[in-house]
Amino acid sequence: MDTSAPQFAASDGAATSSDGAASSDGGADDAAAAAKLQAVQRGLAAAQLSGCRAAPRLMKELRAVSLAGQFEVDLVDDRLTVWEARLFEWNFDEDSRLHGDLAALADRAPDDDAAALVSVVLRVHFPDDFPFAPPLVYVASPPLVSEYIFDGALCMEMLVDWQPQYGNVDSMLVQIAAFLACSARVAEIAGTSGSGNGAPREFSEASARKAYERLQKFHEQKGWGRVDQRR
Repeated sequence: MDTSAPQFAASDGAATSSDGAASSDGGADDAAAAAKLQAVQRGLAAAQLSGCRAAPRLMKELRAVSLAGQFEVDLVDDRLTVWEARLFEWNFDEDSRLHGDLAALADRAPDDDAAALVSVVLRVHFPDDFPFAPPLVYVASPPLVSEYIFDGALCMEMLVDWQPQYGNVDSMLVQIAAFLACSARVAEIAGTSGSGNGAPREFSEASARKAYERLQKFHEQKGWGRVDQRR
């Protein structure tokens, strides 16, 4: 199986000068793409060295997500098995409250602030035997409030009751975006902590993993026919 690194190209909209040379912004895009490619190459080398069985499949999925161009994805600490996926306001239905909340967060940022392009950040931890075992997917930031989000974990049937055929990561991200658009709000904009006590907080891998364990137990007993917010 081909495990070559995906190609990360600079934006098609990069500005050029009158003589056709790339602008400084275009050069910055090229440098960012090169840095991302190097991170992927390091991640692949480390995964192969450790004997990660999922490495070929993860390279295939990373390439597919990159080519589709719907989501921005980076490796965390050059680890092929840990991704950070950014979902921007245009990834959500424009009539959704989450879309509006992200736009409101962007409006609050100074005009010259690079963070003005706000996003929902997902962390995705892939097991060594992906797609036969489920990825751990949770909302890392900003804190979201929803009756279907528990300590960052998403109460989605495909994530809680995983099946190997769900292993198309780009499709999974599309479904997560639709799920969040229907049910979530940014806690800061909604005026609630999202955690039930105190100030808004970001969630961790450990808290999300425990939440998924609780969700799995709950739905093993109750099924998916009804929603109970007390899980």
